[in-house]
Amino acid sequence: MSARSSRRDLAVLALALTGACGKSGPKKPEANPAQVATMAAKMLRNVPTPAAVPDCTDPDFVGAVPITWRSLTLLGGEKVPSRPEDEAWINPPELDAPSIRALLDGKNKTAARQAAAEVLAAPALVAYKVDLVNAPMALGVKELKRGTVSTRIIRYEKTGIPSCVLVFHFQNDEKISDDAIEVSDKTNIDPAVAKILKDDLTAQWIKQAPRGAPTAAAGTKP
Repeated sequence: MSARSSRRDLAVLALALTGACGKSGPKKPEANPAQVATMAAKMLRNVPTPAAVPDCTDPDFVGAVPITWRSLTLLGGEKVPSRPEDEAWINPPELDAPSIRALLDGKNKTAARQAAAEVLAAPALVAYKVDLVNAPMALGVKELKRGTVSTRIIRYEKTGIPSCVLVFHFQNDEKISDDAIEVSDKTNIDPAVAKILKDDLTAQWIKQAPRGAPTAAAGTKP
């Protein structure tokens, strides 16, 4: 084989390899984010009481898209109520699926359409609804007691209809709560102490919230 032929063959091989490496994977499915907004709005209109639907069990959460109630409200086009239960600190984005965060961001239209397709392809959604923030010190109120948060974890079918619910409670870390009580000897709660308690409740929620394999016993009953 001549040197020229050999160089030509190497060049062809290099081009072939470059083409193979440069190929992107299959295009991700896309869907209209408005379909998710319509579904979210219907979910907001169908909030079950614990007795209205069966209790959720571990398998009900598997494969479902997790979403905080604040995010659900925003996706559904509703105004977020001005109350502790709907504030961002107790509806942390860490509990939202990446697809939900992409839809809320909305800046990258392609990413939003891909996120919509991912949500619509899931078997269900699981909404984290905070019903009561019974944590006076975290809210700046001098009532010296351990903070407790009461929630409902609701599985929604893609029709927007709830199929089960899990009542779930969690509390401030006991030591953090005791330390906060000990230093709160003035008329008002120190804002720095309130922030520590808020941050702790956020962390406890992220750590304990039922996900793919939830355990109801993980929550602390008040």
